[in-house]
This record gives sequence, C-alpha cells and structure tokens, in this order.
Amino acid sequence: MMQKIFLSLKSILLFAFFSLIIENVTGQNINKVTGLVNNVQGIAIPDVSVTLKNITTGFSAGTVTDASGKFYFNNVPQGGPYSFEVSVVGYETETLSGYTIKSGDELSLLFTMKSSLINLKEVVVVGYTSKRREEMTSAVTTISSDKLKDVTTNDVGTMLQGKVAGLQVVTSSGAPGAASEIRLRGISSINASQDPLYVVDGIIGGSFDPNDVETISVLKDAGATAMYGSQANGGVIIVTTKQAKTDKTRFEIRLSSGMRQPDFGKMQLMNGSQLYEYQKEFYRDYIPGENDNSYKIDLMKFYRERPLALRDQNYSWPDAIFKNAPLQNYYFSASGKTNKADYYVGLSYYNEKGTFRNSNFNRINLRANSKYRFSGKISLTNNINISASKGKSYDYMDVYYAYLNLPWDNPHDSLGSPVYVDGASPFKWWSRDKINPLHTIDHSNYPYRGLDVSYDMVFDWKLTDWLTFSSSNRLGGNTSRSTRYIDRYAAGTYHDQGYLNEQAFWGYGVVSNNLLRFNHTFGYNHKISGVAGYAWEGGWNETMGAEGKGLPPGLKVLDVLSGNLLVNGANSEQYISSVISQVNYSYADRYFLSASYRVDGSSAFPKSKRFGSFPAISAGWLLSNEAFMENTAAINLLKLRGSWGITGTQDIGASRYLGLYALNYQYNGNSAAIPYQSPSPDLSWEAKHQLNAGLDIGLFKRIDLTVDVYQNTTKNLLLQVPQPLSVGFEYKWDNVGEIINKGVEVSLNTRNITTKNFEWNTTFNYSMNSNKLRNLPTQLVKTGSWAISQIYRNDGNLYEFYMPKWLGVDPNTGSPLWEIINRDADGKIIGTEATNDLNKATMQEVGSALPKYMGSITSSWRYKNFTLSVNAYYLGGNKVYSNNLRFVMNDGHEPYYNQIVLPGDYAIWGKPGDIASNPSPQNSANSNLTSSRFLKNGSFFSVRNINLSYELPKHIIQHIKMEGVVISLSADNVYTFTGFLGQDPQTTIVSADYSTPGVSDFKYPNNRQYMLNLNFRF
Repeated sequence: MMQKIFLSLKSILLFAFFSLIIENVTGQNINKVTGLVNNVQGIAIPDVSVTLKNITTGFSAGTVTDASGKFYFNNVPQGGPYSFEVSVVGYETETLSGYTIKSGDELSLLFTMKSSLINLKEVVVVGYTSKRREEMTSAVTTISSDKLKDVTTNDVGTMLQGKVAGLQVVTSSGAPGAASEIRLRGISSINASQDPLYVVDGIIGGSFDPNDVETISVLKDAGATAMYGSQANGGVIIVTTKQAKTDKTRFEIRLSSGMRQPDFGKMQLMNGSQLYEYQKEFYRDYIPGENDNSYKIDLMKFYRERPLALRDQNYSWPDAIFKNAPLQNYYFSASGKTNKADYYVGLSYYNEKGTFRNSNFNRINLRANSKYRFSGKISLTNNINISASKGKSYDYMDVYYAYLNLPWDNPHDSLGSPVYVDGASPFKWWSRDKINPLHTIDHSNYPYRGLDVSYDMVFDWKLTDWLTFSSSNRLGGNTSRSTRYIDRYAAGTYHDQGYLNEQAFWGYGVVSNNLLRFNHTFGYNHKISGVAGYAWEGGWNETMGAEGKGLPPGLKVLDVLSGNLLVNGANSEQYISSVISQVNYSYADRYFLSASYRVDGSSAFPKSKRFGSFPAISAGWLLSNEAFMENTAAINLLKLRGSWGITGTQDIGASRYLGLYALNYQYNGNSAAIPYQSPSPDLSWEAKHQLNAGLDIGLFKRIDLTVDVYQNTTKNLLLQVPQPLSVGFEYKWDNVGEIINKGVEVSLNTRNITTKNFEWNTTFNYSMNSNKLRNLPTQLVKTGSWAISQIYRNDGNLYEFYMPKWLGVDPNTGSPLWEIINRDADGKIIGTEATNDLNKATMQEVGSALPKYMGSITSSWRYKNFTLSVNAYYLGGNKVYSNNLRFVMNDGHEPYYNQIVLPGDYAIWGKPGDIASNPSPQNSANSNLTSSRFLKNGSFFSVRNINLSYELPKHIIQHIKMEGVVISLSADNVYTFTGFLGQDPQTTIVSADYSTPGVSDFKYPNNRQYMLNLNFRF
C-alpha cells in the first residue's frame, strides 16, 4: 500500500517537474512588453497598477511597477490592437492604445503621469462588489495604507481618527490593547449596538492586523450599506488586506520602537506644600449664621492638627504609579505571484508595556493570503489569520487611589518596599482610605490571554464572459481566559484569605455568501452589472467561570479555594439568513444608477416578525463627462450623487421577545425559577431610513471638494418601556420612538505646490450633526453611575444631561447656589430664582454629550527625500461631566483626598463680598453633589500626529539591493488645546451598566507616544 502511494507521489512530482521545463522552454520566444512610468518631473513612480487590455480576444493581464518605475509583460499573445493603462492614487489614469504584437516582438513604452487628487479609474471595494470611483453613487471614503501608517497602534479606530468626515473616534482609555469607540454620523439607537460592521476581504467579520491592511473603505449612506441590511446600522468599514502586486518576490520589514508617556491633561494635583496651604481654608473663623465671625484663619489650631513637617512631605502618587513605558511593533511580509498563483504572508509582533504599573499587552499575528488560478475561469482563494494575545489588566481602585491619596503619605518602608496599610496600622496614614495602592498592585495580578483564528475560502468560477459564480466562506473561532488574583497579604476585603476569579470564553462563527455576479456591456454606451445570491451567518458562544476566597500561599488554582465558591456559566446561539440582490447601470460613463434589495431573517425575533426588508437606490451624474463641459478647463470633475435606503438592527441580545424565568435562585435546596422578562410577541426590527445627497468637485486638477448632506431617521426603536406596577415588571421591550440625525460633511483636498523638489498638500474635513428624539411614549430619565442622569424626551437631544443648574457662589455667605425655575399652572416659565438648598433646585436639561461638529486638518510637505506631515483633530459643541472634580475639588467635604491645583481664574470664598468660583469650606453643603457645576465644555483641538521621514536616495539603496529604505520619527497625541478642566475631554460615548456617555471619571490616562520607525523594501 505504501509503495503505491510513493509511486503516485513520484508520478505527480515528475509531472510537475516536466511541466515547469516545458513552460520554461516555451517561454524562450515570448512576446515581451517593457515600460517605464514617471511623473512630470521625470521621477519614477513605484507600485503603479499596469493593465494590458484587448477587448477583441478577452486577454487581460496586470502587474505593478517596481521601485524604479519599471514593468514588463511576458508571453503576450500575438494580435491587437492592445491598450495599456496605468493608474495609481494621486495621479491621473493614463492609457496608450493601438499596439499590435507579432511573434518575437519586444515593445517598450513610456508613461508620464500627471498629479491628481482623485483618480476616477481607481477601484473601490463597496458592498459585495467593487466599482471604479467614477461609477460611485454613494457616500464612501477610502483610505490607503500609506495614510494609515502615521500612527503606531494595534487599533484600527485610532488609525482612522480624523481621516474620515463624519466618523467620531474616541480614545476613552489609554490601557494597553484598549480599542477606541467609533460612531458614524451620530448615534442612531438607544439600546442597540452602534459599532460599525467590519467586513474583511469581502466577508462579514474576521480578524486582521493593522500592518496587513491595504485599504479601508468607510461606507456611510444606505446606497452603500443597505447591502449589509440589518448589520449595517452603525455604518460599514471595509478592510482589504494585502495581496501580491508583482511576479517578483517582494519583502518588507517595518521596525518601530519608542516610548509612551501618560498624559494627565489638566489634572495637576497638589504637592505637599500646596495642599498644606490649601487646607488652611478649612480653619477660617466662620460659622454660617453667626454675627461675630472674623473670617481669619485660626493658625494655632491648624498647626496643632497639621504639623509643619507636612509641608515638606511631598510624595507624588501619580508619578510613582504611572511611568514612561516602551512600545515595539515589528512586521515582516513576503509576497509574489506567478501565472497560476499569488501569495502574501505577513507576520507582526506588537508589544506594549502599560504606563500603569504591572499592565501590558502583547500580540502576535500571522496572515497568509493565497490565490490559485486553475484556469482563466476558475480560481480558489485561501486566507488564514491567526492572532494570539496576552496581557495584564488592572484594578480601577488602584487608579482611583493614584489620584486621591495625599502627598503627605510615604508608601515605602526604610528598605524601599511598599508598606502594608490598613485601618489598624500603628503609624499615621493621612489619606482617607487606608490603602497603599503600590502594595496592592504588588500583591495582585490580572492576566488575560486569547486566541483568534479565521479561515476564508473563496471560490470563483467565470461561467461566461459576463457571469461569475462566487462562494465566499469563513470559519472563525476564538477563545479567551482572564484571571483576577489577589493574594492573602494584600490589604482590604481579602486580607488573610486571598481571592481568585477565573473566566473563560469559547465561540465560533460561520459565514457563507453564495453569489452570482454579472457585468455586461451592450451597445456602445450601456453597462449593467450586479449581484444576486444567498448568505447565511451563524454563531455560538459559551462562558464559564468560578470565583472564591481562601487561597493557600503561592497557589492560584480554583480547586484549592476554601470558601465562598461561586460558579457561573451561559451560552447563546444566533443566526441570520439573507437574500441579496443589486443592479448597477451606467450610460456613456455619465449617468449611473444602482439599486439593491436585501431580506434578512433573524432568530432574535418571533417567527411572525423574523424577516426584515432593506431596499436602497442611488444615482449619480458625472457632469464633467458631458460635451458641454469639455472646454471648461477650471473644472476637471463635477458629479452629483443621491441615495435613499433602509438599514436595520436586531443587536440587543438574543431572546428579548420571550417571556423568561431566571433559574439562578434556590428554594429548599433545589433550583428555583422567578419571572425575569415579560414577553414581547410583536417585537421586530429597528429600521434606519437614510437620505443622502452629495457633490464632488475637482478644480484646476489641484483642488478636490466633496460635500454630503444627510438625514437618517431610525424608526421603531428597540426600547425598554416602563410598565405599570400592576404588571409585575418594571420594563418591557417594545418598538417605539424615533431618532433623527441630520448633518453635513465636507472634505477638501488641495495640492498647493508641486515642483520637482518640493510638494505641499493639505487635507481638511468637517462635519456637523444634530440629533433629536421623537414619538417616545413617555419621558424617560436614565440615572447611571454616581447618580448622574440623562433625559430622553420628544424633541430632545440624545444623551442630554439632566441635573440642577449651578449658579455659582453667593458673594455674601460663600454658599453654593442653584437655580429654581418657577412655572404657572399651565407649566409656562414665569421666572427663576437662586437657592442654596440643592433639594429645592429644579432638575433641567443642561447639554448633550454628543458633539455638534468635528473634523481634522492634515498638511504634508516634501522637500527632495524629506517629508513632514502634521495632523490635527478637533471636536466641539458637546458637554462632558468631569466627575473626578467632585473628588479633587470637593470644597473640604473630603479633607483627606488630594485636590487639584486651581486654575488662575478660580478662587475660594473667604469673606463677604468675595466674587469666587468655589464656596467656603465652612458653608458648602452639597456643593460636590451632581449639578452642572462639573459639567464642562468638551471642545478640544488636538495635535494628533507629527511625522518626519527621510527616504534614502535610489543610488544608495541600489548598492545594497534594496527597493526602498525609509527612516521616520513620529509623535502621537502631541498636545490637546482645551478649556476642559479635568483629565481628558475624550470620554466614553457608550451607554452601559457602569458607564454613562459623556462622563469623565478617573481613568487610565491616554498616552503621548514617540517612535523611531524603519522601513525596508527589497
């Protein structure tokens, strides 16, 4: 048996060997075409796409230029006439036509490409298809990989910040491995997820590494997103990973190393002497209501209770717990292609040590993309991505103490080790909470690790010249495990016992798209294309965990826990089946029409409501291709676009329509069930109705302007509606209410100066958005953590803060003042007055957490081989509740918390007549409770990135057999200009159990980042 297998393998190898010999022999007399691509300054352009076309025989081939701008084709069939087209982002597409090839011919071509900000022939991936930019009828922004590499990060959201009009990216935490929050064109749902849908290489979901990204397309309107139906409510981000570009094996190495520095914003805490002077305010001779107050500071009493030695005790807790930390990112890739196969392999390693003690994140990622062409009609693509990560998290309370512990406490003993502190410690510990966070950090550990694997198989079969069958399939799986470990020596709840919590997750998913694609040209000017087919997506996940107390020293396993053992576990399953269709029509490359229709069926709804329909239609008119525009030299591009469509969502969790019982209770030693969720048999889809109108203008081949206006109305919101007490449930899921988002987006790209040795380009984008609620059944008030409330009412704003309005400090008494609104019997406002009693103040709307406008400015300058780029990002019109101020500017309510250094325009009331911002510590009742006092303007302007690079000259790198070597220095999160008082105006916009949109709390600080980057291509 083994002998037969060996003989079969031998036959196969011999056949492959002789096939290669025959191919090489027959290639001796190939018809060859070579070429060179330069810009108008005569400089070679690398990585230009070159396509050889022949519409009569159907022959088509493609390649790209090398580092010297050269390209070649071998084995070109005899005949013609052939046309050769070159295209690359930033240049106009050029075509040379009318060439006939005979046996043994060698043809040499020279292309000169002119600069252009928009290449209408550029292919953009949208939906389940790709289109040339001139055919686009919807709002899509595409970012190439070279525009994404300015920031070294493991998070694609951070890479996109400021690069796409209408895309809000919030870095709400600087923790290692933390992902940014992304919202497109405002918030369009109250309970459903607003995260954009990621589509990797044409298939929903999937994992990838930022180093492997070739392009990212952000689909904004329904003309582009409706093809993804119920999953596109938050917009769609299309990620295309790298593929082979040339038949030469090409290698790339990128090495990045640098340092991260914690950024505390305007949270400058007092040192020992500053706090000492500040606390004298607590000893003024002032008793409210008395007539014989001197308002002088009782220094004798102060010195008795605050020894003079404290003034020189100056320990900086933030500097001890947060340190500068290193960051490395290494990437290697190899790619190439033959007549039969393409391949790309990318390996990356990301290592980020946290600026907070004992926190870090590591990730290694392997991607392998291959495509094999069995013939001119059949091909098979195999992509695999394996990502393994591990890291260490942190305890929020240790961050909390890093800001609030007093500088008068020394956390180290005589040997320099962190000292144990609790309420029974024999020495004086000034900080309110008897905790030394340095000690607890050293005696606790929060590791986690994960593995994510995805495999894609794409089968393409060209049935006819105009019809192709494509089957795209992905199988993905991931698992993760996290641990919370506190040893028995740590102070606090688990002292002398220890604590261990283990949580594990397993999940897998399957996606299958089976589509027919057609593309047909008839007559001279008519083109029709489209797609139709069926898609199915399903997934399963399971969680399991346990926790308990009582760990023997040195052990960290669950089976040695001695008490309070608790276990948990859950699993869920969900699927979506879909029918997909789209038709695109164009006439004379001037008029474009696209229509799509998708039907989704989701297991999240009852059978009678399971299916939702999501249609869309869009149109475009390329006026610059009209005959009457031929002699308009100033306008090189003029296009009108418009779209309408519906997307939806069901992403509120499985089984919300069912009447459910909770079984995690016990009665008489047995499992017990109690009512948990009221049934909602009519629950159905949220539906977002989208309108978009767009204008694209190109002027003088130097200026490109894109303007979009939109209105998105989300109807039938999936909302928890309050129920009468007699029902027995506080809330019930229902479809009620609407959210309306209206906005304008502007993108402007300019090529200001272009000479042989100097170029200056700028990019500017701006967007504004308004958000309103309508058709709610009743007014809702949501109160999150720290009793901070937001109100939901008809014609109101989403995430509108609802609290008493702060009026400042009474100059006569130093007491805090809030506003009372007086109304008549009909509810009409008839006047306002001030009160120093918080309980009498009127709850009112004081501003929304959602920004009204945002944008970015990028400018780049090139002088010979040097390039400098600067990117800035701005945002405004929103309110941020600076919750940490209630602790670090607390007017003496917590005298054993450290305080913030007051800005120059702030003052503490000391005597009658003082005009002060902060009340008297002796008369400050409730001043640090929730009110608009701590609600601040969240506007900021951030210098996001500065990058200086130098590319070694060609004549130098050719000696070392390199195609390109680039050295660069970069700085990220350089500086933020803001009037916001607190740690950081960038704060969460996610509504969850432990977070309220727009509330800034003590957080892991964002980081400045300084990097040295080396890039080698060979």
